[in-house]
Amino acid sequence: MQNEKFKPFYLFFITYMTQMGIVFFSLPNIIADHFGYNGWIMIIPISVVVLIHIGLIAKIYSFNKGESIFETIESLNSKAKMILMPLYISLSIFWSILSVTIAKHYVHVMKFLYFPQTDIQWFVLITLILTFYLVTRGIITIAHICTIFFFLSGPIILLLFYFVPDFSFLQFSTFLFNENKDFYGGMIELYTAFLGFEVILFMFPYISKEKSGFKYVFLGHLYTSFLYFIVTIFCYGFNSIQQLTRQVYPVVTLMKYIEFEFIERLDSIIFILFYLKVLITITMYVWISLVTLKRVVKWSDNLIVFVLLAVGYISTLAFVTKKELIILLSTLTRVQLLISVFLPLLLLIIIFKKRRSNG
Repeated sequence: MQNEKFKPFYLFFITYMTQMGIVFFSLPNIIADHFGYNGWIMIIPISVVVLIHIGLIAKIYSFNKGESIFETIESLNSKAKMILMPLYISLSIFWSILSVTIAKHYVHVMKFLYFPQTDIQWFVLITLILTFYLVTRGIITIAHICTIFFFLSGPIILLLFYFVPDFSFLQFSTFLFNENKDFYGGMIELYTAFLGFEVILFMFPYISKEKSGFKYVFLGHLYTSFLYFIVTIFCYGFNSIQQLTRQVYPVVTLMKYIEFEFIERLDSIIFILFYLKVLITITMYVWISLVTLKRVVKWSDNLIVFVLLAVGYISTLAFVTKKELIILLSTLTRVQLLISVFLPLLLLIIIFKKRRSNG
């Protein structure tokens, strides 16, 4: 419900948990393949650009005083809502397909790494059921769950201390971006790894108004950037550039070196624990699908979420292999990147137009 509001500090957990996706495990490979030697440096400028992007969203929140972005867009004229209905429906369907694709991709990667001979498609259905439960409970519950999941999965980063004694700077090179492939395509690929922050646009009416409350979104993004940076540095410090370009999931390979007497295959436990982050990402995109479609239909939340998940699942039935899902997910994330860029720009244009007409 729109009268429900949460404290701004929850934005830190929501931003981080939504941004951090399964790309985390393959990011060093993507960076090495696209940028070559010392490609890890590119995380810094791309992260800065994302900070500017978040800054635009913060300005929108400040200008419209926490008003819903739908009300801002529909304020153009009296018939705007009617005209925008097809767009609302299209975006809702798109985000539902994106959510289900993320779920299926995670399951296929888990199967590829740990259960190659087992059919684990039932795990997709469990994920959709959990998503249905979380989304229908509302954004306040989601914010609380984000916080709990953060503290359950957050300590994983401490395992990097295990590698410090064996870390070697000899693996690094004085060359910068040598042996890179499709440099500009890599910039887009790296930028999509930070997607998730744009869901904050849809939360404006649910955030308690506090001075400097939006700083938690910046902090959430900076924490994500730090993890991407430090893990990629460690992967570069343990592998040659040739090894990184051959390893599909370098972070998983790195974690396989962790050995404790009381536990085996810690990498599999880490990967499964990472499911908590993936579930939040899926939940947030289904939630923005819900709030968007509610501008069109007056159904109950339960019915809308069920329909969205069903449409998303049916739409992705044709994509059954890991390769097909990777291509589909890459296409969807690039479309989402365009949405995340043009939606804030559109809102800023509308806001400036209204401020100008009001004198």
